Amino acid sequence: MNKLYTEYAQLYHLMYQTFIDYNAEYEFYQEILAEFHCKSILEVACGTGQLGRRLVDAGYVHQGLDMSAEMLQVAREILPGGTFHQQDMRHIQLVDAFDAALITARSVSHLLSNPDVIQTFAGIKNVLHPGGIVAFDFIDAVTYIPHIQANPAVTHVVDTPEGSFKRESQYLFNVAKGWQCNWKSTYFQQVNGSDVLIGTDEDELRAFTEDEMELLLRLAGLKVIKFLKRPSYAYDTKVVIAQR
Repeated sequence: MNKLYTEYAQLYHLMYQTFIDYNAEYEFYQEILAEFHCKSILEVACGTGQLGRRLVDAGYVHQGLDMSAEMLQVAREILPGGTFHQQDMRHIQLVDAFDAALITARSVSHLLSNPDVIQTFAGIKNVLHPGGIVAFDFIDAVTYIPHIQANPAVTHVVDTPEGSFKRESQYLFNVAKGWQCNWKSTYFQQVNGSDVLIGTDEDELRAFTEDEMELLLRLAGLKVIKFLKRPSYAYDTKVVIAQR
């Protein structure tokens, strides 16, 4: 697991509230949940609980799952009394079943191999009620690759209640195993007009085509209902809804 979700969990919590409009994120997924009459939600890769808090406030029965203890520590602080599980999404083991599972923030892009993707979706299927749905966003290879080719280096500067921070990111394609890229990032805090180094991090991310995603879901025993285009921070993504 990369540092962004462990050592830099508090920094993630601060910065991503400026990257992601969590109110808009909630409204988008709430429409999907309402369409399929979902009341109980498993949020996979729930992070620091920003979406979970909004779901609970709206009256949904919510449980969150993430493999990072540091991210869950923040989630428990902003959602006291919430139900969270520290588990790898590839190995979900839960007693309860749910009407829906959500995976946001393009978290499936951390699943680099087909067996990992299929195993994750099969595990989610096992904790869905019959007719239950999974809805998630993913990096669309068709639009992502040209975008990154034109923008191999990206700088984000954000102002938070705790100060100003900057992230410099570099993307290098690694297509030996699929539509993947190596992501290297450097984090700074701006102090008195100067950049003070926080640290560096790197990760490997995977993009998917619609055809790939539909086949992977089918192999896990899930049926695709529809794909949706969705603007997002940094680059556009797609959302897929699949049903048990």
